[in-house]
Amino acid sequence: MFFVVKKSFSFNLKRPGSADMTTITETLLTESTITDALDALATLRLDIFKEYPYLYQGRREDELAYLRSYAEKPEACVILASDGTEVIGAATGMPLIHEDAQLRDAFAGSGYPLESIYYVGELLLQPAYRSAGLGQKLLTQMERHIRSLGHFQQLTCATVERPDNHPLRPDDAIPISRFLARTGFVHLPGVTTRFTWRETDGVKREHTMQFWIKDLSAAAGA
Repeated sequence: MFFVVKKSFSFNLKRPGSADMTTITETLLTESTITDALDALATLRLDIFKEYPYLYQGRREDELAYLRSYAEKPEACVILASDGTEVIGAATGMPLIHEDAQLRDAFAGSGYPLESIYYVGELLLQPAYRSAGLGQKLLTQMERHIRSLGHFQQLTCATVERPDNHPLRPDDAIPISRFLARTGFVHLPGVTTRFTWRETDGVKREHTMQFWIKDLSAAAGA
């Protein structure tokens, strides 16, 4: 049996470039409680995934259809980060066994049983709230919740592969690999999948997604 969860906690955060502290509220949602957050999540994805490295040009109706699965799949969760009434960040995840075949099939022959892996779908922050430790707080909260479920051994996520000399790569771009390595994820050689999406120039392109993994039991004992 799975139980609907909605719980919140708050903390103070100092944003880069600001002398003032702001109060951020993180809210953990599961099952039906996720439904009310779908519109805010769609807005975050549409805004943030336009940026490098995804350069994704999405449609709200497609985003809502995709995100609805989080309210429908057992043990999926969403963590919202809010500044007052504005949702400024989120983390999403669900058991890998409930994800699309393109994600599940990437682990064939990897030695990892699908039922032991929890997939982190998104870790999103509006630009003004980055580089202040909030991403790590969201990930820590998700890990805490996943461990409480009692039967997942690994976290995984996938990142888009782009060449370092991509023409739209900002000069100050920080590779997501730095954050992942700092938070205990390791690169999984040869474990990849491919997705196609329309980029911000209107052209559909196929992209390689590289998987990373984190051992929850090792992290819990560290």
